[in-house]
Amino acid sequence: MKRIVTIFLFAVALCCSVACNNSTSTRVMCYNVRNCDGLDGKTDYERVANVIKNANVDAVAIQELDSMATRHAGQDVLKNLADLTGMYPTFAGSIDFQGGKYGIGMLTKEKPLSHRRVALPCRSEPRSLLIVELEDYYYCSTHLSLHAADRTTSVGIIIDELSKLDKPVMLAGDFNAEPDEEAMQLMAKHFEIFKKEGAPQTFPANKPEIEIDYICLLKSGHVAKFEVSGHSVIEAPVESDHRPIVANVTIN
Repeated sequence: MKRIVTIFLFAVALCCSVACNNSTSTRVMCYNVRNCDGLDGKTDYERVANVIKNANVDAVAIQELDSMATRHAGQDVLKNLADLTGMYPTFAGSIDFQGGKYGIGMLTKEKPLSHRRVALPCRSEPRSLLIVELEDYYYCSTHLSLHAADRTTSVGIIIDELSKLDKPVMLAGDFNAEPDEEAMQLMAKHFEIFKKEGAPQTFPANKPEIEIDYICLLKSGHVAKFEVSGHSVIEAPVESDHRPIVANVTIN
């Protein structure tokens, strides 16, 4: 009987230990690649892929992607990057453009379980929110309007959509908004916007002057606590007109 009790207590302790250590650690990136059109006038998929590979990330939220458009000779930009990095591509077309699509996307090391696009308003061109479901969390990509009112409306839609999800949610993108703008102030009420180590400016890439690219975590009952480290801007002055950002995130 004593032995049975001992085994039972050990099993309970083991279960508690597993539960207490039920955390998810990942390394994520956000990168507006501008179709891999560099500031030197060259379109170079390989050098953008090298930036991603050298960062050794699990997922990349990507903005400004042509898919089969004549502007880039019918190339599928995201697929090219996927082939070069060995990651899974997920694309969300925002507009029909030159015989193809133009939009945003995601690269992930693990195969996504699901994904969907949510349309966002913009008076100059339609925008998107891409929601990608992974095993332990959702990682989402967006690219907001150049118009302030549209950005604020879009943030409201994003909050509503992501609050429905059943796992921790991270969102990354080119928000076209600096930290003190209305859209980002609304974001801060519902998301933990990760603070960058060092200079936070991401645009323009050759001489960054403004911070408009962010990675953040939705405040929800699915997150008891979290830790962020190494959140910084990567030195990439010519590959695109934006510099990429990375973060190591542990979620409990």
